[in-house]
Amino acid sequence: MLERSIDRVTRIPALGPGFDGERHKAALVVAPGDLAATDPFFLMADDNITSGGGFGEAHPHAGLETVTFMLNGTMEDTGGRLEEGDVEWMTAGSGIVHAEDTVVSTGMRLFQLWLILPEAQRNMPPRVQVLRRAAMPVHTEPGVVATVYSGKSGKAVAPTINAVPVTLIDIRLAPGAFFAAHLPASYNGFVVAIEGEAQAGVMAEKMAKGMVGWTRPIGDGDSVLGLRGGDSGARLLLYAGQPQNIAVVAKGPFIAGSVEELAAYYSAYRQGKFPHAGTMRPAIDANMS
Repeated sequence: MLERSIDRVTRIPALGPGFDGERHKAALVVAPGDLAATDPFFLMADDNITSGGGFGEAHPHAGLETVTFMLNGTMEDTGGRLEEGDVEWMTAGSGIVHAEDTVVSTGMRLFQLWLILPEAQRNMPPRVQVLRRAAMPVHTEPGVVATVYSGKSGKAVAPTINAVPVTLIDIRLAPGAFFAAHLPASYNGFVVAIEGEAQAGVMAEKMAKGMVGWTRPIGDGDSVLGLRGGDSGARLLLYAGQPQNIAVVAKGPFIAGSVEELAAYYSAYRQGKFPHAGTMRPAIDANMS
């Protein structure tokens, strides 16, 4: 079993102005522009709202997946309602319009990740999966609660349909508790410290609130990333996925394989050919209540 290390550490920058006025503050957890290091993760934004109400405008995506993790508060649009701990996994594929008539609560915070799609799936039909926290499988050990939104941990296997193989786990550690996150050795990944502090990897890299630790691919077969809670425990989000090793071009809300493909996305959107997420039945609505 190959043991992983934390190879580089960044911090979530200070929040700055967002796109929706003074009440919206945002930062980039994963900045675009270095896909060789972040593949298959293109970017991830940390969006924060200080007062509730309408939020943003309907907009398109194509050629990517968005993974929206509700950290605090609620968000509701024509596609439904997301509450704290819920995840919307939207595969834009050939094109989709979403976020219509969006209303958010005061104090809302979310992470939105953009994933590149494999070349063969980049123009697949769009789909939406809603992953309810209460319905997600949970892996538990003494002092460890790991909620699995994608991929698996032990016997806990998420129902999520993946175009790119991705593991997403919300990990809560009691003080001193140890969790071994098993991942394919070929995966690229990162850990975000949401609360408390932890030690990560074979070198026991310190991960405090707001820090992002990257673990690079280390070969074939299986690997493990060790995580241990600090004196006050920790909450960590683990994102890991299979690099696609493809060249992409991006503009606005689209990711494509060429400038010609980008132009085709813009043309299709202007012609009203993208379906609206609010009219689509989710491929998965993991709500067992």
